[in-house]
Parts: sequence; C-alpha cells; structure tokens
Amino acid sequence: MSTSQLIQQSGAVAVTCVLLLTLVVVVLRLLALPLVLAAMVLDKGAEFAARPLTISTTSPDWRYRR
Repeated sequence: MSTSQLIQQSGAVAVTCVLLLTLVVVVLRLLALPLVLAAMVLDKGAEFAARPLTISTTSPDWRYRR
C-alpha cells in the first residue's frame, strides 16, 4: 500500500466520521424539539395560571391608566 493510498483512506475515514457525527447531532436536535415546545407551553400555562396571584403595579393616578 502506497503513502497516497493511506492518506486517501484516512481522509475518507475522517470525512465519514464527521458526516456521521453531524447526522447524530441533527437527529438529537430533532428529537429535542418536542421537549422544547412542551416546556414553552408549560411556561405559558404557568404564566397564565399565576396572573390572578400577581400584585398589580399600576399607578393610582388616573392619567397613567390606559
């Protein structure tokens, strides 16, 4: 086996490893999307449920009321 063949073979292995790693990262990100969306929905639900519990910080002055 010549040196050029060894270099080409190691390059092919490196490119294959990088492509495989990229594929794994893309798949893991796609699998994480539903979890992120569920967390966002739960956060909005918690904000909505806590609205009656928050203290109003509006000014008593009638000029600042909307």
